[in-house]
Amino acid sequence: MGTWGTTLYSNDSTCDVRDTYMDFLREQIGNEEAYEKTIEKCKDYIGDQDEPLLWFALADTQWKVGRLMPEVRAKALEWIERDGGAELWEESKNGSAGWKKTLGKLREKLDSDMPKEKRIRKPVVIDQNLWNVNDVYAYHFHTEKAEEFGVKGKYMLIQKIGEGQLDGNGTVRMRIHIFDRLFDGLPTLEDMEGVRILPTDFPTCTHNLCMNRLMIIWKNKREYPAEHLTYIGNIPAPQNKVIEGHRNSFKAWQGIESAGRFFRIWSGVEYETISEGFFRYVHPD
Repeated sequence: MGTWGTTLYSNDSTCDVRDTYMDFLREQIGNEEAYEKTIEKCKDYIGDQDEPLLWFALADTQWKVGRLMPEVRAKALEWIERDGGAELWEESKNGSAGWKKTLGKLREKLDSDMPKEKRIRKPVVIDQNLWNVNDVYAYHFHTEKAEEFGVKGKYMLIQKIGEGQLDGNGTVRMRIHIFDRLFDGLPTLEDMEGVRILPTDFPTCTHNLCMNRLMIIWKNKREYPAEHLTYIGNIPAPQNKVIEGHRNSFKAWQGIESAGRFFRIWSGVEYETISEGFFRYVHPD
């Protein structure tokens, strides 16, 4: 699991559970079925160290949309009593204190009156494949999340390297690379020369990682950050090979901004390319 803070959704697991549940609600199915489908899709969390994060995210999200189920609330409160997930932050700068504070806030929410049930609209189908292969865009970091990662006001370069599908509904989405350099001003194609690809995974010495596993996804037109994207040009991509079987969903509203944490994580960290599109973390001696 990747973490970048101690707030409830500053880790991959709670974001995954929240988004999975909300996606099912947007399909206009009932809450009970959305819950069951979420548990089935996230069943790998059950019995794992991340299991409390599943119940925290599900309880918080259900409460926000006015659909909190008694069994979900009970599970979340049970894990709160046990400081569920605290061990994941024990080696952080402040230990698990920040996470325990987050759990305290969640307990207060779950003990308060739940909002009225909110209407969840079915998303309008939009074009997920706007760029040409090898198009390069500069993205301007601008949100509070970017400020949290220390990249607000900076530019990064994104390049489309291919196309693919994440599911069986026929939607074609864009595979991308991100270049491992931040710019104070609007960059050019020349600024790409000699810049490595930014790994969008966490350093590990246990397995090889894929360099082209990202797909940009947006739920609606408002999520596509057109005003913060500038077309730079079209140029052949380095390591431009799409490797099937290594897929990772990146929402435009969340993923592009969240890329900021990888600039921080990989700053000064070495990796070696072992084959086209793959790399291995070089563990310091």
